[in-house]
Amino acid sequence: MTRLNLTLIFFVCVLVSIGITFAQEDLTQQGGTVRGRIVDTTETQAPIEGVSVIIVATDGTEFTTTTDANGDYEKSGIPAGRYLISIYKDGYGDRLGKPVTVVNGGDHYVPLKMTQKDTPLDFLQSPVPMYWVLILCAIIVILIFSRTNR
Repeated sequence: MTRLNLTLIFFVCVLVSIGITFAQEDLTQQGGTVRGRIVDTTETQAPIEGVSVIIVATDGTEFTTTTDANGDYEKSGIPAGRYLISIYKDGYGDRLGKPVTVVNGGDHYVPLKMTQKDTPLDFLQSPVPMYWVLILCAIIVILIFSRTNR
């Protein structure tokens, strides 16, 4: 009877250790999630669609995703470790190297902001159109030269 008890205890211990090993492997393979929202730097903080989000590990491994219409992004299955998040979109200033530490099973929320670059069209649509300022300056210069040449 004692041998049967010892044999049963041994098998239970082996099964428990196998179960713990598989559970630990599942946790290390699970990784974490990095998500967030990207908005512009205006007062309204409008969401930006189509931003490329690149999550780079210290060993150079990259994970990429893109924002949706609400400016939201999400990337799951990222192994535990330290990462830098960079964001890119035409017409906006790039944002490089926002650090994040990912833990297994973690949900890491990293909101970011981007500034829209000035374009020639912005110059013409400013509240006091700058082209009027340039025209006025050109007229003043012409008047000054015309008076000095008399």
